Amino acid sequence: MLDDPWSHLACMVGGLAMSALAVAWKRPPKALRYLTFIIGQVTLLTAPLLFHINRFVYGSFPTIDKEGSLLFYLDGVHIRMLTSPLMSPADPAARLIGVHVGHLWVTQFFELFLTPLGAFNAQAFMSMVLGWWAMWLLLRRVCGVDRIALLLSFPFGMGLHLFRDLNWYTIEKAAIFWLPLFTLALLRAWKDGGRWRWFPGIVFVVMSWMNLYMGMIAGFLTVCAWLWLLADGLLRRERTRSLRRVSHAGAVCLLTVTPLLIWQWALMRGGPQIGSPEQFLWERAALDGFSLVPLAWNRLEIHRALNLVGIGLAVMGVVTCWSDRRVRFALGAGLLAALISIGPVLLPGPVENPLYMIIRMVIPGFWRVAKPEVFFHVTWMLMLCVAAVQLAKSGSRRGVSVLYGIFLVGWLLMVRTHPAYPPMTEAIDSTLSSGWQEDVFEDEAP
Repeated sequence: MLDDPWSHLACMVGGLAMSALAVAWKRPPKALRYLTFIIGQVTLLTAPLLFHINRFVYGSFPTIDKEGSLLFYLDGVHIRMLTSPLMSPADPAARLIGVHVGHLWVTQFFELFLTPLGAFNAQAFMSMVLGWWAMWLLLRRVCGVDRIALLLSFPFGMGLHLFRDLNWYTIEKAAIFWLPLFTLALLRAWKDGGRWRWFPGIVFVVMSWMNLYMGMIAGFLTVCAWLWLLADGLLRRERTRSLRRVSHAGAVCLLTVTPLLIWQWALMRGGPQIGSPEQFLWERAALDGFSLVPLAWNRLEIHRALNLVGIGLAVMGVVTCWSDRRVRFALGAGLLAALISIGPVLLPGPVENPLYMIIRMVIPGFWRVAKPEVFFHVTWMLMLCVAAVQLAKSGSRRGVSVLYGIFLVGWLLMVRTHPAYPPMTEAIDSTLSSGWQEDVFEDEAP
């Protein structure tokens, strides 16, 4: 801040002004007002990002992932894949990235107004805002109290894990807003039916096109909901209307994503591969999971990666709201997702994770999963849903503003000061090496 005080001050004043406008202006729809408030808060907290959005890189640069993503974008791989999809298996860049190039089209849109690096920065800012706002939309539906939803959606959209991805990895990994958005669509299909049965499929195919990992964990959540309702129907000895609705929504999701799956399968078949199944298992998945010893989420200390108040409220919610069927579902699906997120190594030794190994053997293509830790996004989202239910039922709504202040101070101490928080980095010019394919692909297919 002392190096460049004016840029920090500009973002702070702008963020506070936008937040104040959202609070004072009552005429717009509530969702728009809360979105405006969130944009203002993110502008304030991430200062001086917006001031230098077109000048510096938000995060460490160059890293293999971030520099590679920029160079492949400039190379036009996303344009080639869309204009000549049948040629994708012969395109080394397409085979390396996979079908989830939707994030590059988002960058293409922002480049209408910014430089390529500025477009990536704008997408990073968008990921924070939408992560917070989409989670607010979900929690608002779950607990029914807007301010509680705003409070407990903050740790999801502004968590350390997201900033870690923005610091070192490709931009689509930070697009976690798709998960609560899909969950909301699935919940509406579950509860309301009608036209909502089609919405999960629409969200599902777009989120999978942007990031197949998000599509994978959304598919997991859909299967959990279907199994839950199936078991509930068998216990009651009747076919529930909710089961039919979720079955329809799941079928639509499968139908819409099938072309992407076929396309991805074509990219993985034949020719040299990035690595063998064993390499993906022990050199990737085993290193990028949730760790029990020490307790960490993808090498982030658990007390800094998660919000301790949110964890405490979730534990209280499980105890005091056990009669609520939503809480029981969240507990079951959350624990299952947490167990998968550990990856192939359950405990040091190593002790293998039997659930992960079974899933790897049963589901085609699961061997390519390099980051099982993404499943913990489901666990964290469901924990915050239970926390919102608990806080809403406790009736202590007057302290929400005080809790939000505590959350902001905690964020500044736990997230903003963490070594994984993205710095503002000077950009450097670089080009793709002419022989990069030989450095990436193996000689033989698995």
